[in-house]
Amino acid sequence: MAAEEELLHRQSLSMALHQHQLSQRFDGSMSRRIGSTSSRRHTDPLANNEKKVVESLENIKFRRVVLIHGEGFGAWCWYKTIAQLEEVGLLPTAMDLTGSGIDLTDTNTVTTLAEYSKPLIQYLEALPEDEKVILVGHSSGGACLSYALENFPEKISKAIFLCATMVSNGQRPFDVFAEELGSAERFMQESEFLIYGNGKDEPPTGFMFEKQLMKGLYFNQSPT
Repeated sequence: MAAEEELLHRQSLSMALHQHQLSQRFDGSMSRRIGSTSSRRHTDPLANNEKKVVESLENIKFRRVVLIHGEGFGAWCWYKTIAQLEEVGLLPTAMDLTGSGIDLTDTNTVTTLAEYSKPLIQYLEALPEDEKVILVGHSSGGACLSYALENFPEKISKAIFLCATMVSNGQRPFDVFAEELGSAERFMQESEFLIYGNGKDEPPTGFMFEKQLMKGLYFNQSPT
């Protein structure tokens, strides 16, 4: 573990130095770098692509982007994405779903997709009639996107499923997750991490992993 910690520490230092060198090289914010591509068009193969992205963004009518996290995460996981979206003139909003992030709702009481998606639904309900949003959902957050698309199609200009659960008609989000792990029936029978908010006789409503399992499943490529 000590050797692993040391390696991660060295990698993070290397990344920090690399970012510092980039900031020195380009001398300005990301938006200035993306917007000023002429000086490095011949040396940077990405410059032309960046210019095309900026030009396409200028033609977007609806600039409000709503970011929905996956299981085990919260709005906090989008902090780098938010900064980058703001740099190019979009209007990102990240929210905690019920029982996630700084939302203190007891996860044992979140027993339906409607309850889990409530912050997103309230946000969409409050949108002005002429306003639409781009929804982005990661992992199980995709189930919330599916739910929102069912109920508020007129308020969503685009829905982006980022490695996300796309729930089909009559399917439960938990079924999709279990199928990814192999046999859904076996997973339901053997898993010790399941939460039964509606009682043991009903399908599970969530799962809770130990810290070390979280590290292995979700953060195995993250710095310490």
